[in-house]
Amino acid sequence: MTTSLLQRPTAQLELLFWTRQLLKPRFDEVAALRFLSNALVSLRDAKTPELSPIGRYLIAHEGIYALCLGTLYLHGVLPRQQDGSRAMAIQLAFELLDMTIQDLHQILAANRHLEDIAGLAHAPLAEHRVHDLVALGDRAMAQARLVYPDCFF
Repeated sequence: MTTSLLQRPTAQLELLFWTRQLLKPRFDEVAALRFLSNALVSLRDAKTPELSPIGRYLIAHEGIYALCLGTLYLHGVLPRQQDGSRAMAIQLAFELLDMTIQDLHQILAANRHLEDIAGLAHAPLAEHRVHDLVALGDRAMAQARLVYPDCFF
């Protein structure tokens, strides 16, 4: 195991930091593991059949987003809270995780759909969309285990 979970920021991340789209927070190993733990718990909870499809969809999306934030945090950066920062964080993290372009398109479409239905009390959601998002979260978590093995004991 390495002495620190912190990874070297990529040139792309350094550029986004320089343009003030990303912040460099003080790195804390426990916080890094908390992001990953939140992602694991959310993706597990998204498989709970007693919850509504929209509830499971929201939980799965939050789990994937927590994994994305954790991935960025492992490189010593986090997104600045501004319009589009969520989509940017997702895109950057999926690139750092070496996810496929199809997976990236799927999660960005899910993010847009989430923005569309946010605030609707009874948003209709097909069960297959929930299963697809949960499967995507599982693939992203499996890839994170490969890319950052020191974070998963």
